[in-house]
Amino acid sequence: MTAVAIPKTQIAAVLPSGATLEARLDIRNDRPVPTPAEGEVLVKLEYSGVCHSDVHSVRGETPMLTDVAGHEGVGRVVQVGSGVDDKGWMGKRVGIRFVPTYLYILSSIWSHLLMYQGLSSVSIYLITHKKRVRLRPKPTYRIEYLVSPAAHVTKIPEELDPDTAAPLLCAGIAMYSSIMKTKTLPGDWIVLPGAGGGLGHMGVQIAVKKGLKVIAIDSGEKKKQLCLKLGATIFLDYKTDNVESEVKALTSGLGAHAVICTAQSEAAYEQSLRLLRSLGVLVCVGIPNVPFRLPASPFDMIVKGLTIVGNSAGTAREMEELMEMAVAGDVKAHIECFEFDQIDDVIQRLGRSEIDGRAVMRIPE
Repeated sequence: MTAVAIPKTQIAAVLPSGATLEARLDIRNDRPVPTPAEGEVLVKLEYSGVCHSDVHSVRGETPMLTDVAGHEGVGRVVQVGSGVDDKGWMGKRVGIRFVPTYLYILSSIWSHLLMYQGLSSVSIYLITHKKRVRLRPKPTYRIEYLVSPAAHVTKIPEELDPDTAAPLLCAGIAMYSSIMKTKTLPGDWIVLPGAGGGLGHMGVQIAVKKGLKVIAIDSGEKKKQLCLKLGATIFLDYKTDNVESEVKALTSGLGAHAVICTAQSEAAYEQSLRLLRSLGVLVCVGIPNVPFRLPASPFDMIVKGLTIVGNSAGTAREMEELMEMAVAGDVKAHIECFEFDQIDDVIQRLGRSEIDGRAVMRIPE
């Protein structure tokens, strides 16, 4: 790839007054373009998916380790730091995601969503078992360029379009890894509350490909049609259907082998536990708007032998397996693309659960 001119500043969308329920993003064009240090690559971003957790962060509803939200951006490497093989990286399309072994908080488009008041940059951290290591300062939220350690980016196959590849880096890998954590087998029943959303619709596809029988739970005709089109065995509308009785009827009165709850409400989590059979597994993925405790009594856990785990990402190997599925056409993000200046509209619509599938932002060229 021929060397490209790297500008000194770039466009960004920042929260100048911090996270609140009424927060609005300011679009600016004065953010410095970072220079890759040793072992890093500079990526010119093309697209970034928007996660519902980003909405929580903008509104100040959930705590963030570094006041940095987001984790899925796709672009091409335009510069490499010392110690990086330029022939192996220059021009390659890559994805920016969480690194699960030590929770690499990334500065992809949505990872620049928040900034510290009065500062022009935020910091990215590596969180190891009990050790926090400060890395380099990063520009705030919506940017054109970012740096990342080369060892922690995902190479995107050229067969995949960048807009549909972006959601694989969070929604896709979160659901793939969650399904693997259930240890379900082909023919088992799995329930997906929030099945028509950004994570849920990816989970439907992955679970179906794994041979699982999917009970999709959400609300609305559009989400129903999406889930059924993607292969769900049945769609239950939580607003109109008796979900618990329907699940019991489908599973011979035993309950589901697993539930992956991508919904955010306390009611959804309470119901998820009641949908499980003995030895069932609940995977917690959806981040609640308001903190609450799971109503899992020790007696129920002991008698039914339930397992409850949380998940937000996956391993490098799982990411590779998911990419292979995407290249084969077995999983594809249902996306709605937005322009850079539509950020606030995306935040509001996601907050009202009005987007089917995944919202993806297009980065200015």
